[in-house]
Order: sequence, then structure tokens, then C-alpha cells
Amino acid sequence: MIENLSCSKENDLLQWACSESNILVNIPFLDYAMVDSTRQLVFALSEPKPLPTVLTIFNAQGDKLFWSAPPEGATFYYLTFNLSKEVVVVCSYPAKKNGWHDWFYSWDMTRNALSCSDPAY
Repeated sequence: MIENLSCSKENDLLQWACSESNILVNIPFLDYAMVDSTRQLVFALSEPKPLPTVLTIFNAQGDKLFWSAPPEGATFYYLTFNLSKEVVVVCSYPAKKNGWHDWFYSWDMTRNALSCSDPAY
């Protein structure tokens, strides 16, 4: 179980406890991170220009499972939870896409890809 997530932007370090281990992960230009307790994952946004341009997902042991730039034409905005208590990333489009600027994207573990789910409002 992932516990005590600490995000040090100044040192570009993510740190958490998992069982008896203390996990340290270096992420250049770290911006923000959240724990997905449902799936035991750590989501991290990094390289803000001014908004984050990289999403990285780690398992509880600190192994990198997924890395992605934002979907084409969008920027990563922030991390939050969906109704299933899983971490999702909000992506923002400069022009409305089907009537909305901001959309929830979730990580599909079986396809190893981001998938657009619903408008974020």
C-alpha cells in the first residue's frame, strides 16, 4: 500500500512508503503528484511550460509504467479523482471540443493508453 506521498518540487523528488520500503523517484521539473489508492499507482505531472507537458505513472514499487505527452492539441491541466476514486488527468483544449475546453482522461491499464472519458466542468 502506498503511504505518505511527498512531492518536493525544489529537489525534483517524489517519495513514498510501500510496505517496508521507502521509494524515491527523481522527476526533472516535477510539478504535482497524486496517489491512486484504488489501483495503487502514483501519477506525476512534470515539465510545466507553463502547464505540465509530461504525465508519468508509477506502480507502488516505483517502477515507471507509463509516460505520455498530452493528447494532440491539448495541454495537461491538473490531476483529480473520478467517481470510482481513480486518478484522472484533466486536459485542456484551446478551442472547444464537442462543446467543452476541458476533458477528463483516464489511464487504461490494459491498453496502456490515455482515454478520454467525460467533459471536466
